[in-house]
Amino acid sequence: MVSSIWLVNNKHFQMKKHYGWLSLILTAIIFTIPSCKKTFEDKPLQLLTEDFIFDENDPTGTQAYWWVGNIYLKIPSGYNRMLGGSSWGLNGTPRGTKISLVPLECFSDDAVPSAEGNEGWSIIRGGYNPLFTFDDNWGNCYSAIRAANIFLNNYQRIPWADSTRKVWLANEARALRAYFYYELIRRYGGVPMVGDTVFDYHDPELLNVKRNSFEECVNYIVSELDIVKDSLRADVPLGGRTTDPNFGRMNKSIVLAIKAKVLLLAASPLFNPSSNPDKPYTGYPVYSAERWKAAADAAKAVMDLGNYDLEPNRYTLVLQRANREHIFFRMSDPRTDNSYAYYMSPPGFKPANRNSEGRVSPTQEFVDAFPMKNGKAITDPSSGYNPSNPYAGRDPRLEQTVFYNGAKWLQRPVETFEGGKDKPNNATLAPVQTQTGYYAKKFCANDSSSANYTNTFYRDGGFIPPWCIIRYADILLMYAEAKNEYSGPDASVYAAVERIRQRAGLSPYALPAGLSQDQMRDVVRNERRIELAFEEQRFWDIRRWKIAKSVYGTTLHGVTITKNANGMFNYSPKDVTTPYFTDAMYLFPVAIKETQVNPGIEQNPGY
Repeated sequence: MVSSIWLVNNKHFQMKKHYGWLSLILTAIIFTIPSCKKTFEDKPLQLLTEDFIFDENDPTGTQAYWWVGNIYLKIPSGYNRMLGGSSWGLNGTPRGTKISLVPLECFSDDAVPSAEGNEGWSIIRGGYNPLFTFDDNWGNCYSAIRAANIFLNNYQRIPWADSTRKVWLANEARALRAYFYYELIRRYGGVPMVGDTVFDYHDPELLNVKRNSFEECVNYIVSELDIVKDSLRADVPLGGRTTDPNFGRMNKSIVLAIKAKVLLLAASPLFNPSSNPDKPYTGYPVYSAERWKAAADAAKAVMDLGNYDLEPNRYTLVLQRANREHIFFRMSDPRTDNSYAYYMSPPGFKPANRNSEGRVSPTQEFVDAFPMKNGKAITDPSSGYNPSNPYAGRDPRLEQTVFYNGAKWLQRPVETFEGGKDKPNNATLAPVQTQTGYYAKKFCANDSSSANYTNTFYRDGGFIPPWCIIRYADILLMYAEAKNEYSGPDASVYAAVERIRQRAGLSPYALPAGLSQDQMRDVVRNERRIELAFEEQRFWDIRRWKIAKSVYGTTLHGVTITKNANGMFNYSPKDVTTPYFTDAMYLFPVAIKETQVNPGIEQNPGY
């Protein structure tokens, strides 16, 4: 067995489909072959040696270009994804618990899987540990980092005819490497930093690699991003993004947005606590408010570029991937279909004689987070909220995000009352149905009046779908959060939050004057929850804020809806589940195979 730090990409660099663990082993073996002079007669071209990729006789650098492109495919995707077993064990086999096709928010206080048989329930009820890992990206990230290092150690062998391509690709590789370290530290805290080293499997130094502190990791990531930010492809204006063949590749906006994410993570309570952490890799040794300022400044730098803005219509975000709001977008096959709508829509809908599956059940806690259209929380006695008609007059984002009883979809009302078309309590009619009285609608098109589902980005089958990682609304809320934490709710904080509320359709959208820092913190956190719902933000937010134990490690609720003889509905709260969550679970465990093979990699506290 060898450490994941050694493993390379598990896909042919020109392929878009995954070919599984066999290709991982083959590719790893290929890149342990000592470099030698290339003779095409000696071996099949399928054996992709470094001499073939970094061809000293190819001034176009085509194979090296595709090598860097392949690193992008290691970026984790969103929507419905396989969360466990997503990285590879040391012997080339998948490890961890596989969780079939539910979003990351099903492991937060926002939703649960609709299917009782979904493997995700074992994580919800029992947590995760070094033997049964969760969303384990350790091997995946080090595979990407190693691929970047291979490029950086070899790209100058190519006689580049286009010197700009040479500069761009080298800095893309560095930016990608920095991003994958970010993926690691938000899961594990401080991790081993390998620099530009490309380890061979027999290298004895590999067995002595130790974890760097969280602070060292952050400093390295930020330094790398600062170095490359001005040496990448130029940002493309909005009008050219839809036809730009390089859309999604690293540019200054993306790099600055990643930097803001990294610094916000570093400033957050999980890693910037008021008391000293137990271990050096779980956070900084001393709390500093200046880290909030650094995060605010980084988000403001993205805003000041003027390259992005909010899309007036939020449905544009699921219908047009190149738009004014998407900043960092995980690219893949650009085709679209309507599979995602079938996955998410209530099971009573069967357009084209295909069953819808209703895989995700949002919680009552999540639904209650949406205010009224007048911007007031439903707990405010003056808001106009009516518990007998709970969805009337609500924030328009509720209807865009959740299928609730009575909401219009495909030309009829959704029926999640007991015995309704979308909760018939009949396994033959609906093998899977809501656990909470709700289904997730986010990322579906606006098909309330349509006869069939509209195509969106998510594609079924072997291609990994495009996925927006950072959009401008996130940047605004990141700025508001960090600035409020540093210096309180000044006019710029109000302005950033109110822009989000205005686009959402709240009327009035203005926040009450004179909010305290604590009150604004609650506002910003709630805006992040509802604006960025099902975008893999809430899962990480409640951990970096260190509130997961109080909001997730407690009973989550749904609603039981009954319809009386007069056609009126009664809404009664019901307990759904009490997730298992401990203090240790704020960080992920390092898989036991990693710590066994490399004694220098210390396990996270509590595992």
